[in-house]
Amino acid sequence: MRPGNSLRRERASGLRSVIRRVPVKTSLGVFILEISARGLYRVRFPKRYPILEPGSRMGGFPDKLLVGMKPDLSGFTKFQLRVYSTLRKVPAGTILTYGELASRAGFPGAARAVGTAMRKNRLPIMIPCHRVLPASGGLGNYSAGNRWKLWLLNREKLHAQRATGNAQRRMP
Repeated sequence: MRPGNSLRRERASGLRSVIRRVPVKTSLGVFILEISARGLYRVRFPKRYPILEPGSRMGGFPDKLLVGMKPDLSGFTKFQLRVYSTLRKVPAGTILTYGELASRAGFPGAARAVGTAMRKNRLPIMIPCHRVLPASGGLGNYSAGNRWKLWLLNREKLHAQRATGNAQRRMP
């Protein structure tokens, strides 16, 4: 999607909200945060992919910049909002299938609709759709590309392992 498309879509929907694009430079590249008067409207990933080699540095991700930032959830359906709300409660380092997420959100049997909701998620990281995988195996798809999805999953797994290890060490 070209950068100007979101502005046109906003105008077409009658919201007339101005989207401000804020580049965030990181060691992984430049992320673009699109911010409306209501909050964070969209997160765009760098075009280049992160290095996925074992032992590579996993820092530089702008998730800490998003803490306390309010999401602009305008334009999402009630179904999508419920699915996204449920997904935001899934802890980092945890994965689940589209069907499991559908059931947790109160829509058993709606795995395909959940997949569509994940595809329409314009707030990756804040709504962590990378944690949702197909029941058949594999990664499924990701708006920023599957290499980013794999990188995010590996990063969260590493952080979860460190947190668990640290907690165990503190126990007598």
